[in-house]
Amino acid sequence: MSSTNDSLDAAQVASILARVAERRPRVHCLTNTVAQNLTANMLLAFGAVPSMASHPEEVAAVASGAGAILINLGTISPEGERAIPKLLEVARQRAIPLVLDPVFVELSPLRLKLADEVLRLPGVTVRGNATEMKALAAVMSGADAVLRVTTGKVDRIEGDGRVLAVSHGHELMTKVTGLGCASSALVAACRAVEPQADLAAAAALTAYGIAGEIAAERAEGPGSFAMHLIDALAGLDEATLAARMV
Repeated sequence: MSSTNDSLDAAQVASILARVAERRPRVHCLTNTVAQNLTANMLLAFGAVPSMASHPEEVAAVASGAGAILINLGTISPEGERAIPKLLEVARQRAIPLVLDPVFVELSPLRLKLADEVLRLPGVTVRGNATEMKALAAVMSGADAVLRVTTGKVDRIEGDGRVLAVSHGHELMTKVTGLGCASSALVAACRAVEPQADLAAAAALTAYGIAGEIAAERAEGPGSFAMHLIDALAGLDEATLAARMV
């Protein structure tokens, strides 16, 4: 199938963000312990609700009412490894959208094995950097309807014969631990309210990138940047999006 390159306009992004704010979907995050607090605050600023239970004996019950599920392999533990199959079963039974963040999958056979297990679920969105996505290429080639979201200077969202590009962001977004992990959670939040996975990912990354640009204008360095990023994300509106998306 041939592919086409495209991008969203401000009205499309604003519509998806408005649905997040109105519906306040809960995003269940089995995520990097380094990024938990930042991820939770980003989701709240975005209008979503975070939950982060990881105990294998309760994770299915907690995740069963979520609007989307995030599995992040950043600091995977034996407890997290046991929780993943339970989250996959909940997602399968309840048709809950699932986002995989394959952090450093290229470094660990265990991470590659777990990513392979996650990708057996149809329709997973995978958000990673170019190195991670290259390491997963063989696994993703056999996956059913996977959406590939490769983030970098220009984010590429590839699935179902279409490529969407997002060119927003700032270098400071690479200088704060956990910001990539938080972006995966925002993709999940948008996916909870938007049936088209590629549009959800593009809206989340556009909003996040523009918030990063605004934060960089206010920040004095990486520490204050993280604070301003949360504020900028919470303050986004269609007029701001339209002014930046030119």
